[in-house]
Amino acid sequence: MNIHSYTLLILLLLHSVYAKSQDDPDNIELANSSETFEFQYNTKQKQVTVKQLIHKDFVCNSFRATIPFSEPYNNQEEITDLTILTDGKKNRTITPTYDYLNIDEYFYSDQKICYFNIPFSKQGAHNEVNIEKAIRDPRYLTTVYLTDYYPSKQKTISIIVPRWMNIDIHTFHFENQHIKTEKTYDKDRDADIYTYTATNLPAMKKSSMSPGPSWIYPHILVRSKRADYKGEQTVYFNTTNDLYQWCHNLASQLHPDTATLGAKAREITAGIPDKFDQLKAIFYWVEENIRYIAFEDGLAGFRPDEAHEVLRKKYGDCKGMANLTKELLVRCGLDARLCWIGTNHIMYDHSIPSLNADNHMICAVQYNNKWWFLDATEKYMQPGIYAERIAGRQVMIENGDNVLLENIPVTTPAQNARLFKESLTIEGNSMTGKIKYKYNGESKSDLLYNINLTKKDRVQTSLETYITNKNSHYKISNVTTTRLDQRDGDLEVSFDLQYPDAVSSFGKEMYIDIDYNKEYNNAVIDTVKRKTDIRFDCKNNYITETELLIPAGYKMTSLPEDLHISSPNFIFDITYKATGNKITYRKQLQINNTYLQKAAFGDWNKAVSALSQKYLEQITLTQQ
Repeated sequence: MNIHSYTLLILLLLHSVYAKSQDDPDNIELANSSETFEFQYNTKQKQVTVKQLIHKDFVCNSFRATIPFSEPYNNQEEITDLTILTDGKKNRTITPTYDYLNIDEYFYSDQKICYFNIPFSKQGAHNEVNIEKAIRDPRYLTTVYLTDYYPSKQKTISIIVPRWMNIDIHTFHFENQHIKTEKTYDKDRDADIYTYTATNLPAMKKSSMSPGPSWIYPHILVRSKRADYKGEQTVYFNTTNDLYQWCHNLASQLHPDTATLGAKAREITAGIPDKFDQLKAIFYWVEENIRYIAFEDGLAGFRPDEAHEVLRKKYGDCKGMANLTKELLVRCGLDARLCWIGTNHIMYDHSIPSLNADNHMICAVQYNNKWWFLDATEKYMQPGIYAERIAGRQVMIENGDNVLLENIPVTTPAQNARLFKESLTIEGNSMTGKIKYKYNGESKSDLLYNINLTKKDRVQTSLETYITNKNSHYKISNVTTTRLDQRDGDLEVSFDLQYPDAVSSFGKEMYIDIDYNKEYNNAVIDTVKRKTDIRFDCKNNYITETELLIPAGYKMTSLPEDLHISSPNFIFDITYKATGNKITYRKQLQINNTYLQKAAFGDWNKAVSALSQKYLEQITLTQQ
């Protein structure tokens, strides 16, 4: 888990409290804030450390309020001092709480949090928070954001780098921002000082379907390369191979229980002679039997849990699950390896060797001269089908002493097709018929994951709710499916449809609403309220093929015009055709690019408006 993701997690846990304090988003703002990072040399321990100073001056602009404040830390970061000033005087009534962060009350990690509430008694009240932290290893100084969770009048980031320390500072999203960059030399320290001053920055907003913050907010990424202090040389992340060596060294410290793992591998693959079938059996067993916990062992570890411990506990984070998958496959004689990868939540790859280049671990298997990438945290996925969050991403593969970089295959919308084949007839004011849905890729895994969250006696109800998307305008019955625990191949669902009030009759004319799903109907983006780009979960691909039988004694007199909208980001395509006594309706709604920039919102809204209007248009039949 990367460092900034952890900070976001802390704030997400407190999100409901923040929401209450931000009913008026301009009520509390940062009048001034700063972060200073100074590289120092600890002569006793003979290692480089980083001293971090945080200053935040909050001001209340209108009405009294209370806001939560939190600061994360871990085994590599220590909070050495904290003071709170209210209107210039030390506040002795606020008592910070220091605690471990946990999930479900018992899944502990080394991630810790200091938190407290800050009250503002009146308009114009100021509260200042000053924190001093010690970062024990400069590798852990990575991403620093200029934006905050409140509007900021001014923020300053200073990096103090003695001449014996070699670093790189990468800047992101400084364009069109009020950010001043300055480099000065401090003779007394014999250090270069890099200063970044931003003014009038809006608050970071948590919006649904937002890309990760590194894609959208101005920030710097600090990379410690090497130090040469009075002849004492230390190499950090000078090259990508240095990053690999550091990660690989942690993984090399593991000591798998070969007897336990071998016995489990033989049990899982009993009666399965084919090696690729053994691969699938192991992969599916880990998916199904190991509970995924979003984080464990924390930032300081970056070390997978022992495979036999994950097996014993029946839960693990991505590192532990990847390691268990690898070790079980190795016991089957397969060339399985650990991999470090950054999901699409972060914008970096390993061209910038940093701990923030990776936030996930998976397993790779070299089989038949091809890499198969296995992510057991993605339930109900099969080998060769990749979730959008890792598709196309660069992966760092375990490879002895030297780094091996590959890329996960890029997915296409065809992988995630949801094919709806419908044979419909008209009965009075209703439309009825036989329906067959076919799911593959992420559309299949999403369905299986959601319905299998429920108890067995509620699976049927859960399935019907998923299929109808809680749409009460139509009803389904006689639902049958292929196996609901299968991972290979397509998932098929068949059912009977009753769509009441789909048909309206006036005199001799009959008006038909042929589409009961209407995906993306009125999905217009509010360009005033929406402040961030959008990232779709996957490359959705909805395909509907409908055949409507024209009732005896009627003929088709009017069909809506076809709709053809194509852009690099998406395709909306609808066609109508009448042949004999049948009307054929075909619709395909396809997301080609899951990242929709704000600049493309206009094209999206125009297309969605045209699609929504098309949904309102009806087929007209006339009695002969």
